[in-house]
Amino acid sequence: MKMKKKSKEITGKLLIIFGIVFSLFFFVWLYLFMKDISGSQRGLFLTDSNDFFMDWFNVVYYSIGKKPYIWGLTEERSLPPLTFLLLYPFSKLYEYDVSGWVEGETRYSARYTQLPMAAFIAVLLISYLLLFYSLYKSSRTGNDLKKAFLFFVLFLSGVNLYCIERGNLQVITAAAVFLYIYLLDRDERESADGGVPYPVKAFTGCFCLAFAAALKIFPAMMGVLLLYRKKWREAVSAFLLGVVLYVIPFLWMDMPFTETLGAFIKTLGEHASSYMTIAEFGFSTPVITSLTGISHGILQVAAYIAAVLSLCTAWSLPGWKRIMLLMLTLVLTSGQQGYYCLMFLFLPMVMFFNEEHSRADVIYVLLFALILSPLQRTAHIGAVDVPARAVINMVMLLLYVCLIAEAVGETVSGVRSKHEL
Repeated sequence: MKMKKKSKEITGKLLIIFGIVFSLFFFVWLYLFMKDISGSQRGLFLTDSNDFFMDWFNVVYYSIGKKPYIWGLTEERSLPPLTFLLLYPFSKLYEYDVSGWVEGETRYSARYTQLPMAAFIAVLLISYLLLFYSLYKSSRTGNDLKKAFLFFVLFLSGVNLYCIERGNLQVITAAAVFLYIYLLDRDERESADGGVPYPVKAFTGCFCLAFAAALKIFPAMMGVLLLYRKKWREAVSAFLLGVVLYVIPFLWMDMPFTETLGAFIKTLGEHASSYMTIAEFGFSTPVITSLTGISHGILQVAAYIAAVLSLCTAWSLPGWKRIMLLMLTLVLTSGQQGYYCLMFLFLPMVMFFNEEHSRADVIYVLLFALILSPLQRTAHIGAVDVPARAVINMVMLLLYVCLIAEAVGETVSGVRSKHEL
């Protein structure tokens, strides 16, 4: 009992250390940014002051005409069709209608009209309410004051500030994934206590997963949690819901289904090709290929091997480590994820502080603070420039490899124990 109390005290101290270290990064960034608003620290935001909330307004603009995959810069249109369906009503708030691409002119004007901006702000607020509700329900970190402190740190992170500026749907996607995991864990706890799982909860969790996958594709990977727990009915339900959420928007578009599907697949290919040389996160980034001399193809194979190992062994890890390993797999495997996708790491960070820890776990706290840091500084290794996001990427890869090694070790130990029995 005494050891357990001590572990809880250590966890509380780790939360304080996390807040102090992150605050140091944040206030250094804020000081440098205020000192020179047009300087290097503006790298957290876009450099085009005419294009704030870019992702939101671009997707609304692309949805006009219900043919988002066949006009304009199609490599930008690789989003699943549900995204365009959901944002299509907002295109009716525009003061114009277009049938083609007008670069740097028509698509920008909605930023400066009151109604489209008010609609965006409303959706953003609702998205954040869902995000922090899901994190609040998932957090068992002492009292509400400690939770508020933790969430405030997450809100001020570089990841979140960038996501707000982009106006990306990552906020509501992450909220849906977090709600799915929370409902899955709650269902498991109630079953362990002898309660009968309420079907509405199971269905809601499956819908959240399907919805997130229909917005961003890669969250579908988190369905592996249903397989770990042998929830076959829920897994089938999530799959069928996902299919429905993908197919219906194709039928909504003002094009034949086969033509629309073909155009969507084409844009996915164009998007993947464009990210082969500019990827910020993953095994194969310009910085890593420059530093190691290893080809993109070999590094991509390594990423796929790591993903398979992760998915096959993550079940053996406890608590936050299992979710962190899966989220890192989600972010690092494709190499096409933007900075805002690091928001998926918020949940395992919150779950970290749910558990009891030893002093050695301070290393995780320091890594978390570094990943969330908004500082935009470029280091130099020889002739290679290493920007802040490349450093964050390498920190994440280090954490990823360590968790894979631990998961593989635990899996092998578990197999040996069963064999000996």
